[in-house]
Amino acid sequence: MSFIYKVFKVSFFIFLDISGILLGIFLIVLGLAMLLDWQLAKEGLGWLILVIGIGAFLLHLGHYFDLKYMRWLFGSKYFIEK
Repeated sequence: MSFIYKVFKVSFFIFLDISGILLGIFLIVLGLAMLLDWQLAKEGLGWLILVIGIGAFLLHLGHYFDLKYMRWLFGSKYFIEK
């Protein structure tokens, strides 16, 4: 692989993980805001967004820091490789 391709690939996955972590945090806060009745939407939607946010946060955090639960969930060669 060329040097430019390697730099692009690594920077893309770092950007993907950081944006996924931030998306997870945003969805967690949005879900909590809905559950605390801040008049954003119904309660059921708040629970759904909260769960999706926690899932996105944990998935991207696990990939970025190469945590063990990612290998436990998806195997040693899971679908997203750096």
